[in-house]
Amino acid sequence: MLAAVMNKKIKTDTDRFNDRYYRPDEIAEALGVDRSTVYRMIRDPLDPLPAYRLTDKGPLRVHGRDIIQYLEEHKVQPENE
Repeated sequence: MLAAVMNKKIKTDTDRFNDRYYRPDEIAEALGVDRSTVYRMIRDPLDPLPAYRLTDKGPLRVHGRDIIQYLEEHKVQPENE
């Protein structure tokens, strides 16, 4: 699922994700991927990107620290490529 992002070897500056909640479209823009990719990351049954609804029936939001942690856990090691 995240292979498309990893194969691009995007260097993401994780400092841009500060201590706030982000919309999926903001995450997609920051990572340089389509918004549907972010939704797939959120809905991945085996390893989801944690997302929250801040109100009942509200839009999905992802906290900056969760984005940073997720990206660190899925970092591609160049020697393994």
